[in-house]
Amino acid sequence: MHNIQNGRTVFNLNKMGIPRCFQFGHYQYTHVKPGLENHIHKNTLEICYFLSGRQIYKIGQDFHELRGNDIIVIAPNLNHGTGAFPEDKGELYWIQVSLENKKGMLCHLPNSQSDFLLNGLLKNPNQIFRGAYKLKPILNKLEKELKKQKNPMSALIVNQLLIQLLLETLRISQIKLPNVPEKKLEAIEYFVLHNMDKVIYVDELATVVNLSVPYFKAWFKEQKGMPPKEYTNRLKIDRAKLDLLTKQSITQVAFDLGFGSSQYFTTVFKKFTGVTPKSYIASRTDLPPSEIG
Repeated sequence: MHNIQNGRTVFNLNKMGIPRCFQFGHYQYTHVKPGLENHIHKNTLEICYFLSGRQIYKIGQDFHELRGNDIIVIAPNLNHGTGAFPEDKGELYWIQVSLENKKGMLCHLPNSQSDFLLNGLLKNPNQIFRGAYKLKPILNKLEKELKKQKNPMSALIVNQLLIQLLLETLRISQIKLPNVPEKKLEAIEYFVLHNMDKVIYVDELATVVNLSVPYFKAWFKEQKGMPPKEYTNRLKIDRAKLDLLTKQSITQVAFDLGFGSSQYFTTVFKKFTGVTPKSYIASRTDLPPSEIG
C-alpha cells in the first residue's frame, strides 16, 4: 500500500502488516518544492538518508544542513520540518520506527534485540553522520520489493532488508571518519567566489586542488553531495539573491554572474529557489512585476 504525490513515494508499512514501522518514503526532486511543515512523531524515531543535493532541517530550535551521503536520526517527540526553507533539489529516503514494544515485534525480533538496535541509533540523536551512499542499494531493493504484490517470499525479503538497513545504519553511525579536507574545499569556494563573472569549468576546479578531473568529480561529490557544476551554480544563485535587489536589471545580474543569457539564468534560479527572478524581486520590494526588467 503506497501512494505517489508531488514526486514523493510513501509506503505505509504498518498497514502493510509490518509492526512498529510507519512510513518508508523516497523522493528525487529536480526542482525545489514547498517547505515541509513542522510535525512530531510520537514515540517514534525517524532516520533520513540524504543521497544528493542540500537540505536545511529545523529540529527543535536547531538548524541542521544535510548534503549528499548524510544520515540523520531524528529523536522522537521533537518538532521538526524545514523551517522557512523549501524542500531542496535532491534525493532522500526516510523511515519511521516506533520505540513502543507494545505495538508488536520489530521485524519479528525479540525485544532485547530491537531495543539494542533502536537504543544504539538514539545514542547521538539529531547528529549528522556520513554513509548514505553505502546504504543506497538496500534502500533501492526495499522500495522495489515493497512495490511488488504481497506474498510470503516478498514478506520475508522485506523483513530481512529492514533488519539489514537498521543494523547497517547503526554500524555506520559508530564509525569515526577522518576530518573532511577543509583546506581543499575552502580553496575551491574561494576560487568560485572570485570568478563569479565567468563560466567555471570542472577542469579549472580540479587544477585548484591538484587532482585529475575524473578523480576530482568523484571526490567532490563525496564531500559536498552534489556535482561541481551544481555547487558553483548554487553559489552563484546565492549571490544573485543579493544582486537582484541592488542592480538595474535581471539581464545585468545574469551576465555579471557568467550566465550566457537571462533565460538560462532564470531557469537555474527557479530550479534552486522555486521562483523566477521577477517573482523574487517583487516579493522583497514594492515594485510591481511590470516594472522589473
